[in-house]
Amino acid sequence: MNTYLVVFGTFWCTLINNWYQSYLLVNLNLILIIIIYLFYILIEPLLKTKKLSLIWEYFEESTCDLSRVICKQCKQKVYKGLGKKMTTSSMRKHLESKHKPLYKEMLKSEESKKGQKHLNVKSATCDIKTKSHQLSIYESMTKTECWDINDKKSKVIHKAIGEMICVDNEPYNLVERTGFKKLMEIVKPQYKVPGRKYFTDNIIPEMYVELKLKIMDMLKQVHTVSLTSDIWTCSHNNESFLSFTCHWISNDMIQHHCVLNVRHFPGRHTGLAIKDTLERLLQEWDLEKKIHLLVRDNGANMKKGVDDASLCSSGCFLHTIHLLVTESIKSQKSVQDLMIRARKVSTHFHHSSSATDKLKSIQIKLGTHPKKLIQDICTRWNSSFYMLERLLQLKTAILVYISDVESTLPTFNPNDWLLMESLIHLLKPFEELTKRISSNKSIISEVIPAIMILDTFLNRPNTSHFGVGTTKDIMLTRLSKRFEKVIKDDNLIIATFLDPRFKLLFFKPENKQIMKIIIFKIISKFNNLNSNIEHEPTSTYISAVENLNAGNRESLWDFYKEIATTSNIDQTEEPMSLKYTDVDDYHSFNKDLVVEFEKYCNMKCVSIDEDPLSWWKINFESFPLIGNKLLLQKYLSAPASSVYSERSFSEAGLVYEAKRNRLQPQNAEQLLFIHHNINKF
Repeated sequence: MNTYLVVFGTFWCTLINNWYQSYLLVNLNLILIIIIYLFYILIEPLLKTKKLSLIWEYFEESTCDLSRVICKQCKQKVYKGLGKKMTTSSMRKHLESKHKPLYKEMLKSEESKKGQKHLNVKSATCDIKTKSHQLSIYESMTKTECWDINDKKSKVIHKAIGEMICVDNEPYNLVERTGFKKLMEIVKPQYKVPGRKYFTDNIIPEMYVELKLKIMDMLKQVHTVSLTSDIWTCSHNNESFLSFTCHWISNDMIQHHCVLNVRHFPGRHTGLAIKDTLERLLQEWDLEKKIHLLVRDNGANMKKGVDDASLCSSGCFLHTIHLLVTESIKSQKSVQDLMIRARKVSTHFHHSSSATDKLKSIQIKLGTHPKKLIQDICTRWNSSFYMLERLLQLKTAILVYISDVESTLPTFNPNDWLLMESLIHLLKPFEELTKRISSNKSIISEVIPAIMILDTFLNRPNTSHFGVGTTKDIMLTRLSKRFEKVIKDDNLIIATFLDPRFKLLFFKPENKQIMKIIIFKIISKFNNLNSNIEHEPTSTYISAVENLNAGNRESLWDFYKEIATTSNIDQTEEPMSLKYTDVDDYHSFNKDLVVEFEKYCNMKCVSIDEDPLSWWKINFESFPLIGNKLLLQKYLSAPASSVYSERSFSEAGLVYEAKRNRLQPQNAEQLLFIHHNINKF
């Protein structure tokens, strides 16, 4: 192109000089030359073909032959073609055969350039939809990879998917399933879901550490906490786990719960192994000096492990109730036989779909809403109660089924149905109590009143308990034996007193003096007040309330209301100090404490349905000693049972399902920790 322009310009100048010799034409000639050179400078670069390939760094154009190029190394001419037929293939072959080191160097440069181009395309493809030009093949293939894996938007989606895996107990391979990927392509076309390993190794551990640090910071502000602990073994892979849950009351008088660990617990479950694991967990969470009470199951190994770890503990109330009820049912042969036959009938319908369909059609013909029978499990006594209750509800339908279908099912005579009804009436208060204590809001102050109510219920004659007298007597005996030490526990006594629903209502009148001494000593010690009274424990602190007719009560809570009403009516304006003058006339106790005690005890108890912590939130300023926040936070922090630990195991059963039995214990711990705590903190 340069040669053409020079020749053309020279020819034009010569022609004009020959035709016109005047001064004006000479000037015109100069102007034309300037225009030609400006055209050369401005237009010529635009006419050049862009040389994008790196091969041009090793070759130069030939001025003699425009179809060839010259190698800068060996000066050899290489054919390249002209126009649309121009190619760099022969140039690459020449460089590869004659100059191999340079060829390798060029290949590396090309790889680096491709990588840079790939990053540039990634950052630009977010605006692909707004461009009017047609997408290239490369842009079409890479448009879903707009967001880098470390992009802020990608991290937000990663965390949301991680939360879904934890909260909904989804498997890690959810992110690799075709349906999930298609959904994400529709919702977020510019986002590519990473594989399961990325979530296993990065997202879930990061969420675990972040949440754990947050809870640890919160626990640093807490003065006293209580714990629950239990052991569970997975049926799918026989892996054992030890739960470790924490309970505390914040400064705004609100209960808090969290699962600190569901720790993998291999090997034998000895007391020593439990002790070592508990000590490590306490050290891990920095709770050694903050523990008030640990609520555990009644296993000998657990009790020994907790005692060896020097932790104050209390047995699970619901676990004790379970043992009490199951032992009592087995003590009467007629009741035990009834349970066996009821279990066979329920199992028959549970295992046979045709029998279930037949029973359903019978219920429809009878004009009742179809229900299914319930099968009990050995670890939950109340499941046996629900099984009997449903059998009695479907009595007519079951009798029709047995008469219509030839079956080996056991039959029930009229006496059996009466016995079943009596047993349901006997177990109903235990079921109501179990349901109440299973609530996360239940606290340990409810234990002594619950025992007292059951004792009152079992001591009263009731015509609806016909045929189950032996079971009832065994229940009463087991109740006294199993809770003998519980009702003498100072931690439970002070907790019951500090609960404005109960105070001293559920103790014997003759023992209230001793209760008062225990309460005064604990409060005085906590508030650094002088006290030199020693108390001697009595044989029993609670007993059945007189003049209550159990036959007229339909619910366990009727007893609560009756006792609270009766006790409040009996209260007079006479100061407590005048009622109990034999305790050194209060001279050994702080006067301010005595005044608070009298004021608190003379106030009417709040309803059983009210929240005691909400009451204290309003009234604690009126009781500087009894309503000391730290005192309340300590003695009202413990739950009544270890059901919170058992719930964590229920979730562990969903995490360790049959298809996920090879899940690593460490990953399972992280999933369970996040599952229980992510929505609370």
